[in-house]
Order: sequence, then C-alpha cells, then structure tokens
Amino acid sequence: MIRPFSFTDLDAILQIERQSFPKSPYDWITFLNLSALYPETFLVHTHVTDGQKEGKIRGYIIFSKDGHIISIAVHPRHRRKGVGKELLRWAMKIPCLKKVWAEVRRSNLGAQAFYSKMGFQITGEVPNYYGNEDALIIQWTPVPQESSC
Repeated sequence: MIRPFSFTDLDAILQIERQSFPKSPYDWITFLNLSALYPETFLVHTHVTDGQKEGKIRGYIIFSKDGHIISIAVHPRHRRKGVGKELLRWAMKIPCLKKVWAEVRRSNLGAQAFYSKMGFQITGEVPNYYGNEDALIIQWTPVPQESSC
C-alpha cells in the first residue's frame, strides 16, 4: 500500500535512509522539512497483511509536482521486489508532466540500472554534486498525450 508520510513513520524512514545512503543520509530535521514542503508527494510503501493490518514501511519516495525525484529508497530486505517500481510509478503518473528526473551518484550502479529499466536515460552530470563525487542526471520523458495541459 502506498500512502502519505506521517510523523510516526520517521524512525522507520531514518533506518531505511541510513542503510540506503550511508555516505550522506538525510537527518530527521531534513525529513520534517521535506514533509512540510512536499506533503502530497512524500509517500511511503507499506506491507498490508491479509487482515488488512498495515505492516512495516518498505520504502519511500519524495518528489516535486514538476517531476524532480528528491529521494527514493527501499529497505534492503525488500529490494528487487517491485517496491521501488511502484513508488517511482506514482511520480511518473503526475498529470501534465513534462519530465521526471533525479540525480544519482556516478558510483551507484544499482540505482542507474533501476532507473534504466524504468525508461530513464542519462542526460547530464553535475560535477562534485555529492561533495567529492559527481552526480549523473537521469530523466524520463512521458509520451505526449492530447489533454488540457
């Protein structure tokens, strides 16, 4: 199940964050600020049991309505099970979107492979984005559809 972030999710999000980004994890104040800035697009993925009881958080995504993926992470035990794909698809379904993009560490080959499988392409780089490491800019552009955008 995907739902909006709640303050009670913070401990689980911080644990996933530290395991996913050991070189530069966000801290609790950053997540609180992001939840204030992006209340509609800070989402968590949880497991729902047969009895419809919500389980532990498996991952999260934070993105802007213009398509910028600010952060996405999945708990290591739940990777390669479709959690990240489900979360990213929420961002890719924003109405009237011109593109979805993110910055990825040059050394993060797993993230690059994930985004590539989702149809993203490398469109640029930002030198020293992570202090001592470059970022690759990856982007997905939706197929134009007739609409009232």
